[in-house]
Amino acid sequence: MKLLAPERLHRVERFLWALTLVAVPVTSFRFIPFIGADSQVRPLSLIPAAPLLFLLVFRCFQRHRFFIWNNSFLPLLAFVLVALLSSAVGFFLAPENLYNYTYASRLLRAWVTFGVGLIFLIVPVAMNRDEQDLKFTLKWLYVGLVGHVIWSLVQLLHFYVLAVYFDGQPLGNLVDLIQKTVMMAGVSPNRRISGLALEPSWLAAQVMTVYLPWVFASVLVGYQWDKRRWLAPVSLAACGGLILFTYSRSGVLSVVGTMFLTFLFTGWGWLRQAWKWLLRPFHRDDSVLVRQIMNVTMRIALIAVILAGLVGGSYILSKNTYFASIWQSDKKDLTSYLVDIYAGPRLAFAWAGWTIFEQHPWVGIGLGATGLYFYQALPDWSHFNITEISQLLSSDNLTYPNTKDLYVRLLAETGIVGFWLFISFYLLLLGKVFALLRSRRKELVFLGTASLLAWFGIVVLGFTQDSFAMLNIWMPLGILIGMANLRA
Repeated sequence: MKLLAPERLHRVERFLWALTLVAVPVTSFRFIPFIGADSQVRPLSLIPAAPLLFLLVFRCFQRHRFFIWNNSFLPLLAFVLVALLSSAVGFFLAPENLYNYTYASRLLRAWVTFGVGLIFLIVPVAMNRDEQDLKFTLKWLYVGLVGHVIWSLVQLLHFYVLAVYFDGQPLGNLVDLIQKTVMMAGVSPNRRISGLALEPSWLAAQVMTVYLPWVFASVLVGYQWDKRRWLAPVSLAACGGLILFTYSRSGVLSVVGTMFLTFLFTGWGWLRQAWKWLLRPFHRDDSVLVRQIMNVTMRIALIAVILAGLVGGSYILSKNTYFASIWQSDKKDLTSYLVDIYAGPRLAFAWAGWTIFEQHPWVGIGLGATGLYFYQALPDWSHFNITEISQLLSSDNLTYPNTKDLYVRLLAETGIVGFWLFISFYLLLLGKVFALLRSRRKELVFLGTASLLAWFGIVVLGFTQDSFAMLNIWMPLGILIGMANLRA
């Protein structure tokens, strides 16, 4: 049949992959079916990615070759087996229901979200096999980044113009109404942009792991995957602006830390070239005085722009009360300090997860079951002066609690064995990254540099979120696995 011809199927796959990439920014699309009403993780990319996976599996049967499998999946396969054992043990533990949540319902929910995450790992592996595939992926990823930038500008217009001059009128709430119609939440009430993501911290996390790595690596390595030379520096500035105006403390600090670590591993060559470029006008062989003056002026202007950006960004962050609380707190002990800077709830959630792990250290309590043990594991100090915990403990609350920390969740739900199997998957991919960085081919060094920054970002992100359905922690790794077969 012509409809099932390999070349036609390939075009359909590329079309669905492009849609998947363009839809990446929308993290909480309201109209995705078969997902619980209380779920906030609703990636719009799942709508084209799911049928794309079906087509890829069909093509495997058509070619009689299971090309969507990769040996890098072996630690994950072992993790799945341990998680299945943990889930079986969870039934024997027989925890009490929480509100209308049963162990079986939470177990099903957890495995569904894990399956969603695997889609965002397997599909990029299959769709990124060579340099042309990677360029196709980056082109459509950038389209999604443009969507983030445009809607973030609309949100800034809402914060500083519409909501101010049209307060109480329909136009003043128009942007919030549109966002609530399409997504699970409206605009941030405290003038923090969230782009097309659910909330500001989600936008910062997405930029850090999905977009910034490719932009930063392009500038650092000097690899131009697109003919437009201005695209990389402009995109780098756009990523910086998005992260800055989220006022996400974890986002800003994580980006600074991960970029610094990536630079330590990969940036020395760039630093030497930049230093030579800065000093070039002062060499005697550049005899034309006018050219010398122009070159010096251009370099001074570039340095001034960079310094102005750093100083301006620092000033903007310092004027935000939420962000500035990091250095304005006068508390002496660590727990009081974290509570004072509004990080108390996250500490309490992670503390509860760790307590559950200590009670079931080897195979855990079963995937998705942490919330059923949560209230008894909360530390005593968290019951006082923390609004979010008070709301959680309220008799009117029906929200299912979670640790908001992937690593603590893995320890609590799959035990030490499951935790280390999952971490071994990360470590295996780090080895692939370093192999790419040793390559003599610039495109592979570019891939390795971007993947290293994404890897650092994903590892850090695990300390602030715990959902398996977040494509941020899967898609960059999938691209790395698919492309890592290239060598030399």
